Amino acid sequence: MTEFANRTEIERKLARVLSRDLRGELDKLMGYLGDPPDLSRVPAEYWNNGWRGIQKDVEPILVATFIQQAEAAMNTVGVGVDWALVNTHAANWARDHSAEVLQQLFNRTYEGVNTLVPEAYQQGWTMRELEIALERYHSPVRAELIAITETTRAAVEGERAYVDQLQKETGAGMVPIWMTANDDRVCPICGPRNEKPITDGKLPPAHPRCRCGVGYEWPDNLNGGRAQ
Repeated sequence: MTEFANRTEIERKLARVLSRDLRGELDKLMGYLGDPPDLSRVPAEYWNNGWRGIQKDVEPILVATFIQQAEAAMNTVGVGVDWALVNTHAANWARDHSAEVLQQLFNRTYEGVNTLVPEAYQQGWTMRELEIALERYHSPVRAELIAITETTRAAVEGERAYVDQLQKETGAGMVPIWMTANDDRVCPICGPRNEKPITDGKLPPAHPRCRCGVGYEWPDNLNGGRAQ
């Protein structure tokens, strides 16, 4: 697997950004709802595009992680490619993927709000009680989960972008190998895949908080499914 020496640093940075931004979104949402809370006060534009503010903070981190790991893969293999195309791929991927992830996040929050606000009326909650209930959608725990998962995805996509570009330019294809941490924290989903060629095209992350990676090997060098 291509070295990912500063994974923890990137995860923490992304988690801090997301935690701060999600907290800001909760404050904004409570302001829209008002007291007493009224769902109709939250504009449709917020649900459709409110995530774009978070995207501006998240996207550069994903781009940097993508490029870092593409460079690491290139240094490991030792063959250069057209780097302008890799950079373009990084920008396009980070833009499109962050939009998808954050829109889904806002959609789930919307579903939660539409459940919790009526419940607040029925149960006679205070505004503070409603805010506490809504914190599950804006919590540091949620931010950390997203950060770990998307750091993994950005790293894997960066390595794949390099390998794909290498094949386009040279015709030389490499085989992806699933790599876990191979310790007692490895989950039942990923454990059986460790050091085995990926034949279905499905790369990590396999689940939320997945921290697996991908090694690449030349077909002629495969030995029992192990990457060098």
